[in-house]
Amino acid sequence: MSIRVMSGVFNVDTFWTWAVAQWSDSILAAEMMALQEEHDCVVLELLLMGWLGRQHWAVSQGAHRQLANTASPWLNGVVIPLRRTRRSWREIDDLESQRQQLQSLELKAEYALAELYFGALSHLDSSELVQAEGPTVIENLHIALTRAHATITPERILGLGALLLK
Repeated sequence: MSIRVMSGVFNVDTFWTWAVAQWSDSILAAEMMALQEEHDCVVLELLLMGWLGRQHWAVSQGAHRQLANTASPWLNGVVIPLRRTRRSWREIDDLESQRQQLQSLELKAEYALAELYFGALSHLDSSELVQAEGPTVIENLHIALTRAHATITPERILGLGALLLK
């Protein structure tokens, strides 16, 4: 049995608005970037897991695996190459305008990634995405961060959860 999660306020645009707003918190942004650089974490995925937890949705390991599998081709084929190219052009003054264009394309690619995630969410079995009694941010982050290349401490997961619960 599948569930439909893209109704009412539970949609990609609502999530995207919230996710973009999170970047105003410099501590959260720095922690997310550190997790991306140190552990190859996907920032948008972590934000999604946190947002779902804030909405009281518990994400199973199987659901998370489906989200990651759905995202992988787009991440590896579009988002990461755009990011890598934009970063390599940082020190080349003559390419500043093109670097800004790449940054705009990267943001559009991230939005398309959010759409992919929500498409996958809409096809999950009801046992894989469960409405909980309260926030499940920490639990969802723990599931997402178990895929990291190196162990992320429980304290770091709790700290990230606290930032996402603000």
